[in-house]
Amino acid sequence: MFSLKNYLRNLNVFPPSSNSEELEDDTQHQSNIVATRIFILTLILSLVGISIALLLMYQTTMITINHPTREQFELLPKNAKCSCSRISFSYGKFTSLQTNFHQVCSSDFVTDRWLKAINSGVDSTYFNLMDFRTYGSAQFHALAAFCRLSKISVDQSITYFYQSTLLSPQVLSENVFQSQIRESINQFQITAPNTFKSQLRLINEMTIHNLLMSELPTNFYYYQYYGYSDDIGYWLTSLLYEHGDGSQCDCRTDFCGNFASFIVDVFGAASSVVSGNTRWSILGMSSGCLPVTSMLISTLECFYNQTCANKLISYFLTIESFTAMIYTNQSLYNQNSTIESIIDNLMVEDWMTNISYDKYYSECAPSSCTYLNVSRHDFAFVALIIVRFMQKMRNCGTRQRIPWRVRLRQFVLFIRKKIIELNIFQHYPSTDRQIRFQRYGTRLYIFLLLSSLAVFITYTFLKSSIQSKTVLHPTQSQFKQLQQDYPQTLSCPCTDISMNYSTFITIKPHYHQLCSSDLISDKWIEYIVGSISDDGVYYTNDYRVIGYCQFQLLSMFCQQAQQAIDDALRVFLQTTFISSQILSQQSFRVQLDSVIETWKLTTINTFIRTIELFRTTMQGNQLASGISNNNRTTNSMSGKSTWYASTYSNCLCALSASCHQTIGIYNYSSSSKTFMTQYSIPNFFIGCNPTEALLLSSLECFYNLSCMLEIDHYIKSSKSFNFSALDPNLNSPNETMGNIVNRLMVNTWQPNISFPLYYNQCAPLSCTAQYEDRDNLFLIITSIIGIFGGLSLGLKLIIIIILQFIDKILANGIAHLNLSQSIKSIFSCTTEHQLVHRLHFILVVVTLSIIYIFSAFTSRSITIEIEKPSLSTFKDLETRFYDSLQCSCSQISIKYESFLNVTSRFHSICSSDFVSNRWIKYLYGGIPPIDLYSSNDFMYSAEAQFQILASFCQLSQKIVADALIQLGASDFINTQLLSSSSLDDRIQATINEFQLTMPQLFVRSLSLIRETIGANMLMSILSTNWVFADSRNTTGTGMMHNIPLKFEGCSCALSSKCVSSSRGMLSGCYALESILQSTLTCLSDQTCIDPTKTFKALNSSSSISSRFPLNTTIESIVNELMIEELLSNTSYEAYYKECVPLSCTYSYVDNRHVIDGITFLISLYGGLVIIYRILAILIVKLYLRMTK
Repeated sequence: MFSLKNYLRNLNVFPPSSNSEELEDDTQHQSNIVATRIFILTLILSLVGISIALLLMYQTTMITINHPTREQFELLPKNAKCSCSRISFSYGKFTSLQTNFHQVCSSDFVTDRWLKAINSGVDSTYFNLMDFRTYGSAQFHALAAFCRLSKISVDQSITYFYQSTLLSPQVLSENVFQSQIRESINQFQITAPNTFKSQLRLINEMTIHNLLMSELPTNFYYYQYYGYSDDIGYWLTSLLYEHGDGSQCDCRTDFCGNFASFIVDVFGAASSVVSGNTRWSILGMSSGCLPVTSMLISTLECFYNQTCANKLISYFLTIESFTAMIYTNQSLYNQNSTIESIIDNLMVEDWMTNISYDKYYSECAPSSCTYLNVSRHDFAFVALIIVRFMQKMRNCGTRQRIPWRVRLRQFVLFIRKKIIELNIFQHYPSTDRQIRFQRYGTRLYIFLLLSSLAVFITYTFLKSSIQSKTVLHPTQSQFKQLQQDYPQTLSCPCTDISMNYSTFITIKPHYHQLCSSDLISDKWIEYIVGSISDDGVYYTNDYRVIGYCQFQLLSMFCQQAQQAIDDALRVFLQTTFISSQILSQQSFRVQLDSVIETWKLTTINTFIRTIELFRTTMQGNQLASGISNNNRTTNSMSGKSTWYASTYSNCLCALSASCHQTIGIYNYSSSSKTFMTQYSIPNFFIGCNPTEALLLSSLECFYNLSCMLEIDHYIKSSKSFNFSALDPNLNSPNETMGNIVNRLMVNTWQPNISFPLYYNQCAPLSCTAQYEDRDNLFLIITSIIGIFGGLSLGLKLIIIIILQFIDKILANGIAHLNLSQSIKSIFSCTTEHQLVHRLHFILVVVTLSIIYIFSAFTSRSITIEIEKPSLSTFKDLETRFYDSLQCSCSQISIKYESFLNVTSRFHSICSSDFVSNRWIKYLYGGIPPIDLYSSNDFMYSAEAQFQILASFCQLSQKIVADALIQLGASDFINTQLLSSSSLDDRIQATINEFQLTMPQLFVRSLSLIRETIGANMLMSILSTNWVFADSRNTTGTGMMHNIPLKFEGCSCALSSKCVSSSRGMLSGCYALESILQSTLTCLSDQTCIDPTKTFKALNSSSSISSRFPLNTTIESIVNELMIEELLSNTSYEAYYKECVPLSCTYSYVDNRHVIDGITFLISLYGGLVIIYRILAILIVKLYLRMTK
């Protein structure tokens, strides 16, 4: 310790040069020691300052983790990118959903036992119209159907959700994953009930406003009377329900649903409206025009009470007993909740959800994770930089104190001399030969130093590395600038990753002027109805008789369209938008535009498809309307009543729903007993049913006030005319109502998307961008200084060794050069100086070797950018750098149709003779089948069945074609160019989802329509479900009574799906149910379907290539939209062309950095020489002292 202290006390780094003759006296020696201490203090302060500056500077390093576990992933920073080994996963792999339904759906009151017990059978129509025994069974048929359809809808939604695809090219954090999955679940939990509710409401309104007649009857009935010569006549009348205050509700013009349900002491009266003694009012139950609509506003209060349930069943001829439901406070519903309010939630009490992030992570199975780590320089890095600077200590020496004028003159002389005699390797004494070679060495040294330094400086300035830039609490303008500067690497995590669409979206539909006009007002309806006088005689096609119905239907379409949009918009705006990272304004706009367009099309299609299906089933089942789509006659001998379809303009409604003729105003001529046309309303029609006629009509007369006044002149209404015409400047007068309804009564949509509101809700705390740039100027300068010091010292050492070697050769000759002796002298250590020198050399060489190995062969991420790569270049890069390749698309929104072509192949039945008009007319024949066959004969309803089949083919093809057009016009959103395999996966997932969702709406709508028709027991002109009791059994005049038919022991009063076999096909309560339950077996047998071979049977060989066997029911085929397969063709070249990548970047790990290693060694060499020189001296001195 004393030697070290003494060494430091006498340390002098400014001794006289060994090459000079200058002598150092005591005063000069003390001055040099003081200067040494000042120099060391200044050096230490400088090094400390540099160290602090370096410690405060940030560096960016890329870190890669292969096959990370979930625990490792959770510890990674938010900017980590972990590529999944698969990019698409079915939700069912990591989610589980279960539901509990309202207890009524598992109670006695929806069982067949209950329905049979409360069914009055053939006596149903002999009770009072408000007697529960008339319609109670039908109401609970509806309730059972709602339970059944709710469960099916929920199960289908869950199945669809399980099969839907989560696209996840990168691993989602657990927080984002849970939010995204819960939002997807919440979305279908809201959407499915809303769709069901909207469809049910629209179907009920279509039933009411088409004035479809119930067989029970609860809305219309036929009144029989005897005319001249004992001819039997019929008078169709609507039922009137009476309120407690004496006012009446007419089923022809009003809904009439909120009336009490009774048990009444009347049976077999001439009219169902005859009042009797009311025995009992049933708690919570309602009666009205239709069983379904009255059931919806009923409650289940009576059926929570055992006494009430027992009393109700006591009025029926049954010995069965039934258990009341038990109310619990845990239920979502009250005892007095209406059936409609329960159905609004698909009768679900609660949902049980399980989401497994572990299963998702194992499915994703990330192959690697990479992230950029931004941190301050560590102490090791700072120490290496400091070592570089320490080389300058070796260049310090003593200088004489010379006046500045003398120094200036000496400097000029020195420069001149140096140019001529520059020699930095001179030593004393030196011979002339040695001086000459020393000057050569000097010039070589300068040349090598300058050229090497130029190379290293150029390399250092050109070398780039990954840099990071972070902006805290960025404003929107700052974000836009960052997005513009760093579009590929910018990362701005949102503080609020989930937000409702209502936060930043508003959508306002502008409806057709009709929906706010006088033409759908109550006053207008009253004005038309007021044109009928009690003593007048009117033609059934007269505007005064049927005009109100058309305008009520118009009003209904307006109301239902607005309600459908309001409901869909409410659900849409409640939908959560998941955004873990803030989107660029362009990407945000494109994505939201696509979402809104998809929502609009879905809303419109849901509405239109329900109407189209209802029209198809209404025509196929030949449902009877309270307005003239049928005629009834009675055989005076047998007393049997027969329906016949109406004819309009020589077009038979039994064969076509589009038959129509112009509505007019007629005057009855008592002399000729005929109706004479007074005025025809242009392009305003009556037809087989109100909807078909209205959709073909236009409102051109009602755009013209003169036309409206002309009508007013002829109808002579009791109400005054005080109405305005439609404005022809706003809409085209010639546009058909079908076109208006097909766009949901909307003229224009006005969406507003606010990026500032989205940005404020996202509220990013920081934005971080990575970019490739040259190092900090300070680091570049320090590196150059270090390189200069090391390079200078290294070159000097090499040239000195070379000069000494040459001097020995020239002095002694090659023959006297003993190489072994020279090598031996290198390792000889006889003096302290030799020990220090040898140890110094070993320490420097070993350290430099270790540092070179680590610096030259340490893994380092290299990022390369290629501008506007061609497709071949991209494919080559994809093959070599699949994990890290990223190419930004210049077009982030690409239409599917630009690179995807999807075609469909339908079942062969849809291209066969059996859906042709020729076949249907052949089945109908010259004589109506109802005059030739019995109701249980297939031929009785054959033409209706095949009309339905043809309609299903046409509707399926239209739905698929429209859906494919919608898919093609929709946007494929991607900011990064996908590989060919990833694109195929995305497209296949889209096609699978498309094929799953497309039939769902169709199937749900059809099921709901079928159940509604069956529960309302709607009357068919074909009389395949109910028939009138024989008129000879009816005494005098009075109400006609209906009785249900049976098929193979199954009563149409208990099930609308009753069928019986006939001629290889089926007949049943409704033509629709018969054809749906039929198979293709008979249609593939020529002998079965047409022995005359006029029409060809289905080709049995085509069934081999079909995915549907011959014994498959037609319902199963219809449920798949008659689709055999969807064929898709994806053009990757077209996709690449649309994406138009402006640049591609890829990264790779380089383990060889020879140039960097050499540069690093040179920069460290000078400092290490100094440090190890001091260390070697200290070690040797300590060693020698210990050995003594």
